[in-house]
Amino acid sequence: MAKNIEPEKTDKTERETRMRTAIKKAAFALMAEKGLDKVSMREIAEKVNVTKPVLYYYFKNKEDLCHSIIEEHEEAFCTLLDIVGKEALGPEDIIRKGLLSHLDFFTRDPIHSKFVLQMIAYTLNAKSLTPPKNHKNTHEKLAATLQAEEKKGLLPKGSAKDVMALVSGLSSSIMLDAYFEQHVLKLISKNTMPCVSRLHSKEDAERLAKIILLGVKAYYKDAK
Repeated sequence: MAKNIEPEKTDKTERETRMRTAIKKAAFALMAEKGLDKVSMREIAEKVNVTKPVLYYYFKNKEDLCHSIIEEHEEAFCTLLDIVGKEALGPEDIIRKGLLSHLDFFTRDPIHSKFVLQMIAYTLNAKSLTPPKNHKNTHEKLAATLQAEEKKGLLPKGSAKDVMALVSGLSSSIMLDAYFEQHVLKLISKNTMPCVSRLHSKEDAERLAKIILLGVKAYYKDAK
């Protein structure tokens, strides 16, 4: 009998992993469409076709569920940035790959830009999502990667924070452009406004990475 215990535990773990994934996927879609504060746990349970007690078995409340969704995406970005930090051929490559990762994330599925905008709207309504302890933050991860390049002497001393500010601004622009192209332009009549693509391309990311690095180096050289 003892030999069957381990497979049973494994099966249970796999079932629970699949259920957690299904719940997060359903919540992500509903929150992106309606807003974080307008979706109830009951709606999520109905979407997954489970009872509310089952939902609360996996997540203690809606905030816990939101944290899990956000943390999952940020962990994926942090993992990517870890790889970038190890494999990148200098700061320009880090900037380029950082921008490309955002471009890929927001162009891969239109729901991503919707969810981020809904999350921003939620926090603007005097509400907050307190990050859990040991929460991985992509902003901090990228900043640390750039600071490491500065310590190597590949970025001017004190410039990592400026590079981070410029990259953050472009990342926000990528997200907003994705939302505009994927959701807003579809609602505008072609007779009213031409559907001109605003979304950054791979070529834009490569060019802007060069511009950022050249601009920062030139500024700090002149500031000496």
